[in-house]
Amino acid sequence: MSDDRPQRPESLTGGCMCGAVRYAVAEEPVATGLCHCNRCRPQSGSAFSTVIFVHRNAITIAGETAVFDDVGASGLRVLRRYCPRCGSPMTTESDATPDILFVKAGSIDSNEWYHPDLEMFVGRRRPWVSPVAGAAQFDGNPTF
Repeated sequence: MSDDRPQRPESLTGGCMCGAVRYAVAEEPVATGLCHCNRCRPQSGSAFSTVIFVHRNAITIAGETAVFDDVGASGLRVLRRYCPRCGSPMTTESDATPDILFVKAGSIDSNEWYHPDLEMFVGRRRPWVSPVAGAAQFDGNPTF
């Protein structure tokens, strides 16, 4: 069986709705995933958050951002970066993953290729949301 999904572009760029914040990712994502935790749901405005995992030193962000200082399901600090002009969520930076941050997949310019490799906090998945076929399932944060 062939995989007819669009291929990921060689370079990943993205930004907020109003264009005040732009970013570039200098390497391939470590992984792609969905987060079902109790903090990502309200931050994403949905039943889960769609993210790509990248090394923190691989992303360059231009433009003014604001940060909501949060506490994650792990009990550790989580910085939720967003555009202060339009409110678009950009990244999640958790102390639980000091070398990796999560980029919100909806903010990627060309994201037709996106498909989750894994799901986190699956015990908190809403009952009407089915597991993604073939995606690894984690009760908490995966180890990278």
